[in-house]
Amino acid sequence: MRRKWAVRLRLMIMAAILVQAGALEVWGQAGNPGNWEFFATPTRNPQEPRWGSYSDIRRQEREQAAAKANYCPTSGCVIRLDQLSLTPKRVSRGQSLRIGMVYTILTADDIGVPVTITRELLYQGKPLSKASSRNLRTPNGTFEQTVEMTLPPDSKPGTYTLRALISTGYGRDEKAIDFQVD
Repeated sequence: MRRKWAVRLRLMIMAAILVQAGALEVWGQAGNPGNWEFFATPTRNPQEPRWGSYSDIRRQEREQAAAKANYCPTSGCVIRLDQLSLTPKRVSRGQSLRIGMVYTILTADDIGVPVTITRELLYQGKPLSKASSRNLRTPNGTFEQTVEMTLPPDSKPGTYTLRALISTGYGRDEKAIDFQVD
């Protein structure tokens, strides 16, 4: 069993190296060319939130996103977290929330760039658990990503903060949103 996992890990590392070198194109969960999921950090501790399935959908092609942002390639790169939302904003312990993000990536060369999307749950300003991260190779455009998160049944009541961060080698953007746990 241990040998099987070691072989799988080596294959994943080799594939990641080939993807970064441009020798291999991988399709991600969302089915868009150039997107790839390298590692995610789902939590397993019952005291921490449980991150569920996600979807990543391209909402605007490069040309549409560039027109909306009034983008000029000579002005550099745009890495923007346009929107962060939570549904519902008031939840009971042990229930699920749906997190929505809309983000835009625009580069002068119109090439896919490695993007890391990180979500972190805070309670009274302190991290509640390890951050959940997704690494993608994202083409230019505007994307909508949704993910489910289930709170532990023994969560403390009060105000929580969800912080989302999108980062690339060109820059980063972040937003935060509060919600209530009863």
